[in-house]
Amino acid sequence: DPKIGATGRGIFIHKGRDKMVDPEVVAKIAEIRQAKGHKARQVTDEEIVERLFFPLINEGFRILEEGFAQRSSDVDIVYIFGY
Repeated sequence: DPKIGATGRGIFIHKGRDKMVDPEVVAKIAEIRQAKGHKARQVTDEEIVERLFFPLINEGFRILEEGFAQRSSDVDIVYIFGY
């Protein structure tokens, strides 16, 4: 899309139904990581789940505290079905 400067490239190179990670992307990630002084590390499935769900839980508590929802089940319904 010329309006946003999209190039059509992403993290994967697609060849038919196959895809592989673009080595240029891997190199760029390594370059940025080194420039910022970050080391790569393993991330457990549990950490991924915690990082995804804890913010939702915390936001649900804030919604209840601020009175935007009357019951915790109201928050659950929004998370399940949307607004």
